[in-house]
Amino acid sequence: MAIRENNTSGRLNLHNPPSNIVRLLSGLLVGLLLMTVVVSVFIVNSFDFDNMQRGARTLYSGINPWAPETRVAHFFNPPFAVLYFWMLLITSPKILLIIGGACLFAFVFYHEAWVAFSWFCTNTFLWIIGAGGIDMLVIGLGLLLLLASDHIAQRKFAVALRVIAYGILLIKPQGGVFIVFFYVLKRRDWRGAAISLLIYGLFFAPLYPSWLHILRTDPPLAQTEASHSLYAKYGLIFSLIVAVPVVLARRWKYWQIGGALAGILAPYGMPGLPIFLVLTGVDNLAAIPAIILYSAGLAWVTWVAPETPLMGIYHLGMLGLALILACLIPSKSPPDADDINIRLNMGGILHRLKALAVR
Repeated sequence: MAIRENNTSGRLNLHNPPSNIVRLLSGLLVGLLLMTVVVSVFIVNSFDFDNMQRGARTLYSGINPWAPETRVAHFFNPPFAVLYFWMLLITSPKILLIIGGACLFAFVFYHEAWVAFSWFCTNTFLWIIGAGGIDMLVIGLGLLLLLASDHIAQRKFAVALRVIAYGILLIKPQGGVFIVFFYVLKRRDWRGAAISLLIYGLFFAPLYPSWLHILRTDPPLAQTEASHSLYAKYGLIFSLIVAVPVVLARRWKYWQIGGALAGILAPYGMPGLPIFLVLTGVDNLAAIPAIILYSAGLAWVTWVAPETPLMGIYHLGMLGLALILACLIPSKSPPDADDINIRLNMGGILHRLKALAVR
């Protein structure tokens, strides 16, 4: 796998910043060490892991876990997840959290997203208690696979990596679907999308009706306790009113706009990750103190002080701050192949339509 280097000499010094691969590997190592310490100190929530493991065992037994007579409680992942859930049978919640956290660390180190990194480090404890599932693993590993596919010369191998990445990201469709959508559009990866539709859709078609029925009639338990998206809390109209100015506010990377829309439009959200992805778009280091102080104060008011934690207020409050910072603080990074500028694209479309009308 050939990853482009910023530093061709291979030596590190003050005048020659670390290369992309060095930053990525450094983030992976730091993430492994930090997450190992965190899961050793704090109690890990294994509720989601246990439910997914039971669902995976049921699927591997050839039984539909969403059918009324064989229903596995609290199992909401899509049918094709069975292709990747073998990992649940040979590991533990702590190991998956360590690997998932390390993948996210590697991603932010690679992109030098230090504002997002600061929030992750000061809220890791809350992520462990509040999530405790495989969210970090599927998003972090999926993004790293997409990153790797962009730097591989062999087209067939790159497409294969993308198909795997799409599947892993869509294990959590409430977050991954937006990332996959914008990545496919940006890269025009129609071949990868078609292969994914065949593997993840057609091959598991008989199971989708019962799975969708469960999502409509028995949504995830977390959504009855705390809303993790604006759609879940305020409904479709309000979330669309928020989504339009957000997507037009700036040029986004595909994972940033994917995270923003996951936090706004997903019918049921996921804890923390949309906030994290949006904050990778904030590259002004002056925002770090505001993020840390605001998140610490909000955590105290909503998690520590009340007898019953107000998780919904915490998640939506942090999402609101992340969106405000990302939309108001201009990006310092130059445009690149990951950029999605919907406002610019709309301007070009309107200009063409105006030209056609004049003719």
